Amino acid sequence: MNDIITVLVAGLAQGVPIFIVASGLTLIYGVLHVLNFAHGGFFLVGAFIVTSTLHSGSMGAFLGAVLLAGLGVMIVGIVSEVLVFRPLYKAGSTVSFLGAFALFLALVGLALVVWGTNPRTVSYPDALDGSFTIGGARVGQYEIAMVLLGAVIAVGLWFLLTKTSLGVRVRAVSHDRTMARALGIRVGRVSTTVFAIGAFLAGVAGALISPVSSIDEGLALSTDYMLPAFIVIIVGGLGSVPGAMLAALALGILESFIFRVAPALSGFSYYLVVAVFLMFRPQGIFGSPSRSVQMAR
Repeated sequence: MNDIITVLVAGLAQGVPIFIVASGLTLIYGVLHVLNFAHGGFFLVGAFIVTSTLHSGSMGAFLGAVLLAGLGVMIVGIVSEVLVFRPLYKAGSTVSFLGAFALFLALVGLALVVWGTNPRTVSYPDALDGSFTIGGARVGQYEIAMVLLGAVIAVGLWFLLTKTSLGVRVRAVSHDRTMARALGIRVGRVSTTVFAIGAFLAGVAGALISPVSSIDEGLALSTDYMLPAFIVIIVGGLGSVPGAMLAALALGILESFIFRVAPALSGFSYYLVVAVFLMFRPQGIFGSPSRSVQMAR
């Protein structure tokens, strides 16, 4: 029983940052129909911003650094959408992908110039630097906090996409941009807003993993976070936020279990799962041919 609780909590905590990154990716893809390869650069910048803005171990300082990371990356995302992606929308997905890859290289290069090549670390907030017992199992306080925060973000995205006027416009644009424009929706503004939200989520995710990961340029293509995030949006279904959440948490738990029973196979579960889905259900769990943004109602 103790092992089960430990595996579940660790898996959920591992899946939360993957979900946060993947939700931003799938939002952007659902509305802009662009697979934003530069998302890894946003993730990296968010992590580095925390190393520069966190100067104490208090919970308030940590939360402030996380928020600053999200807002800083959001600004970078808005500038990127306007200057890089917007001119390429009509050029097709291949050209947009190349533009995203070029932006990724630019962001990683900029991070190296600003923060250098030496790995950086961040301490846990003092209030979460410990563990407690659940059902006889010792679990980290930071892991529990990550799970709770993931739930808050999931509820927030659900509310945004289903209960607000912005959510209505986002779903309209993702379903049919031409019709949305004919109905008077400012498609360009909606696209920029969605891109900003996606970049904000990537920055927040990068900030949240800073206490548990070494922060260097390799984080932009991390096999622990970024590559699984791309796998998650395939498994969950392109454009489906609930699919991204379910896939991220399920794969996090699966990876935690494999690491527990067969450490040598750790990391392979992601690729095995995506291979199975590509063979038998290529649209993913909740995917649809329209590729529009979906949220359970």
